[in-house]
Amino acid sequence: MTENTINLFDFIYSSHSNPMTSEFKRGDIIFHEGDNPDHLCLVEKGLVGLFHYSETGKETFLRVFGNKSICGLRSFFANEAYQGSAIALKPTQLLLISKKECEQLCTQHPELLKKVTQLLAIDLGIAESRLAGLQDKSAHLRTVETLIFLKEKYPDQVWTRKEIAEYAGTTFETVTRTMSSLEKEGHITKVGRDFSFTNIQYLLDKNF
Repeated sequence: MTENTINLFDFIYSSHSNPMTSEFKRGDIIFHEGDNPDHLCLVEKGLVGLFHYSETGKETFLRVFGNKSICGLRSFFANEAYQGSAIALKPTQLLLISKKECEQLCTQHPELLKKVTQLLAIDLGIAESRLAGLQDKSAHLRTVETLIFLKEKYPDQVWTRKEIAEYAGTTFETVTRTMSSLEKEGHITKVGRDFSFTNIQYLLDKNF
């Protein structure tokens, strides 16, 4: 989550007098891939994962949205069907802004569109960098970077090996081997199903 995301969230939240809230339990589906957006989804608190399912049923973990994130922003403003399904990864509370209400906000606050455009451009850059990483980096390095990203950004969430593998664009077996290797080398400590880092900076500096 970038500072621009927080600023846009706060701007919309403070500009809206009475946003509708909706609560979801872990595992609840917020919207399905292919649905047409009818609300802008602001994550007030909780954690949301965006997943894509291929025709063969293969699941891909695309993105994660934490507190003060905006889920489905691109599809909402592009007036296109969602490209993935959003699922609550933990108890989550959303603020829902309808299209009509959002249009009124944009009319009353033209600067909102500039903030949206800026955030979409940033998201595009992140997506391009991630795509390049999937092509250029080894599965081991992608796994290490994913472990660091998910743990540092969402420290209270216990990530499954399957979720880590999908986000890193690799396999469950690769994640298991990588984590076992990091544990043997003393870089991580396993705590039940969770883990903690002993020296993140070393891993960031290490040339895999």
